[in-house]
Amino acid sequence: MRRQAGFTMVELITVMILIGVLAAIGIPRLMGDNVIAATVFGDQVASALRHAQKSAVAHRRLVCASLGERTVNLSIRTATGLPAANAGACDAALQGIEAGAYDSSDGKVQLANAPLLLFFRPDGTVAASPAGAPLGRTAIGIQFGGTVQRTIELEGSTGYVE
Repeated sequence: MRRQAGFTMVELITVMILIGVLAAIGIPRLMGDNVIAATVFGDQVASALRHAQKSAVAHRRLVCASLGERTVNLSIRTATGLPAANAGACDAALQGIEAGAYDSSDGKVQLANAPLLLFFRPDGTVAASPAGAPLGRTAIGIQFGGTVQRTIELEGSTGYVE
């Protein structure tokens, strides 16, 4: 008796399932809809803000967070006390943070409606100026391609970031 050439039903179904899984994962990445980059950048921004708040309390110094479209820079004030103006408020890099550690390399991801400069005080509060009143609840949006994908909430009176 001759054996017929061809594929079994199990082999055909297995190949179809594998093609379906690869298509579900691969097509969105090939089409350039990388929403994961917005999620990752949002996590980085939230982590940077939490780190700034904890560093201000731990070092008992003012910590400044400068927010750009795709960057977050942290610096600390070396002198004790609060300065009268924003200029020169924080004059040294925060130890343990490499330059660009919280930056996004994806051109479609950016911060939306964020204050440009945040001041984390030694008492744990967050303000828009070193000597000003603590901020209220502030929302920082993470945009991907012009659409807000994530919102980070910052409570100025407690320094809580969610």
